[in-house]
Amino acid sequence: MLLNLETDDVDVAAPLRSTMIQREVQDMSKFRKALVATGAGTLLSAAVFTGGTASAESLDNGGCTAGAITWQAHGPGMTGSSQAPMGSNVGGHLLGCRGGPTDIGVGTIFGSAFEPAATCYGSRGGRADLLVIWDNGQNSHLIGPWEWSLGQQSTNTLKIVGGLGSGRAVQIVTGPPEVSPAAVTGCISGGYRAGSYQVLSAKIV
Repeated sequence: MLLNLETDDVDVAAPLRSTMIQREVQDMSKFRKALVATGAGTLLSAAVFTGGTASAESLDNGGCTAGAITWQAHGPGMTGSSQAPMGSNVGGHLLGCRGGPTDIGVGTIFGSAFEPAATCYGSRGGRADLLVIWDNGQNSHLIGPWEWSLGQQSTNTLKIVGGLGSGRAVQIVTGPPEVSPAAVTGCISGGYRAGSYQVLSAKIV
């Protein structure tokens, strides 16, 4: 299920699985409040990531096979072909995860993205700052490029700068952005403010 990003007061934290310890739930609540207050283009502080950590050797060459990512723009959002900077909140989940640690099966994503020249046809030069909370109670902090094109798959490789797998990278492949009536209307009227992508794969590289 995609995160609910329907209102300006965005709650980007998806419900964590019942197996996650209470301390992670409290950490996510604090992080969510800080994220909603974050302005466009401001990367998240690593100081809020208080989950378990591990060395790079603790995360092998596994990956995830499915998932979804949603976004909610700050401000007016995107228009047709007029390039404009846009910041957004990002949320979602990764499914079908395997590898080591072997107790990882699902990841919950939330964070932010900033695109310096976004249009309804795509974005170049964007950056994302994401936190993945794994269902074993550990987390990974990812920072890296975030670009996409209308009607095409996109591949972005983000560095793991903290938590599980620190020092390695995650390659995320997403499907084309959704094309819904709301998206078409928003692009025409200059107010495309929310959308989603399917995650086709995510792997350690």
